[in-house]
Amino acid sequence: MISPKQLRRLVNISSHHTWLPSCACSMRLFLIRHGESVDNVAGVLRDSALTNHGAEQARHLSDYLADHRPPLTRIFSSTLQRAYKTASIVAAKQSTKDLTVSTVPYLIERNFGYYEGKNNRVRKGPHRDEHKKEAGYVEEESKDNLAVRADLFLDHHLLPMLHDEADFGGAAEHVVAIVSHGILLSSLWRRLLLRLGPKSVKVSREVIASRGQVVLAHLGGWSNTGFLELSIQDLDPQASPELAIVLPAVVPSSDAIAVTADSSSRNALDTASPPHLVAESSEPEMPIDQFDVVGVVSVPKDAIDPESSERDSPRLLEGYRTTILVVDGQQHLKGLKRQRGGIGRAEHDDKQQSMTAFFKRARKD
Repeated sequence: MISPKQLRRLVNISSHHTWLPSCACSMRLFLIRHGESVDNVAGVLRDSALTNHGAEQARHLSDYLADHRPPLTRIFSSTLQRAYKTASIVAAKQSTKDLTVSTVPYLIERNFGYYEGKNNRVRKGPHRDEHKKEAGYVEEESKDNLAVRADLFLDHHLLPMLHDEADFGGAAEHVVAIVSHGILLSSLWRRLLLRLGPKSVKVSREVIASRGQVVLAHLGGWSNTGFLELSIQDLDPQASPELAIVLPAVVPSSDAIAVTADSSSRNALDTASPPHLVAESSEPEMPIDQFDVVGVVSVPKDAIDPESSERDSPRLLEGYRTTILVVDGQQHLKGLKRQRGGIGRAEHDDKQQSMTAFFKRARKD
């Protein structure tokens, strides 16, 4: 029988043994929540189409990224329609040749079990114990399963790109967008945080100035089309410590570290060892019956060892520094107003013409 700790090692090592880096690439990373959906407005826990307002949010984000950020080299999305549509709108405005949206099932929303298709008020109401007695009751997907899904995405899709020497459109760095759901994005960020070396995480002074304090493990929620922007770079020991506030990467939830603009933390970055290689595992492959199905995603059973500390997670990004540039970025939404008369909350139809597009066309005619 494979122990939870062995299973965790297999999940991590299985994707790492092929990483044979001949270079260390940098990355600009955007973690983006989807635009407003019909069931967001209704408070129902279910996938649904974007509203007209949600599509406008996505278009504003698309314009903002195209005008103010380097061109995307990759874009990943949840397979659910509200995330995929948002990602498609963002990708359409990019100048990168042949950029397509890569859908990854690991990025889907949390499975709410019994509460799927029900209003969130029912889930948060006082009768949860009674619900558990009903026939066919199914538990919500656990935080541990969310963490495993996040790990699988990081280890199989995102992190190998840092050691990919292949040409990516002539760009100086990978510029990657991940369009998903608030709960999953929070889990993804925390699992990435666990892989960062000590004192390798910096927070830009703009973020500190605008938010007042930052708790690394809990950066806050994602607004519709809000984004977390990160810069992952080769560790440069000559970098000036005055450019940003340096924070320890791993923050235990029971002893969270809050940093304010008045913080005296001005530590220089530690010189870390280069990214280490993980040898191919000689342990046996996991049998198929070691997996549970969560929605359309297969994840290992009990992959989280309850006795192990998250501090023991492998630091796969030693040799890099990560800077938090933007938290829940909403600059693109300035000036955007919801259409009146219920139009903004209605389901978006691609065949519909926006008022802006209509008047632009009228002027041309």
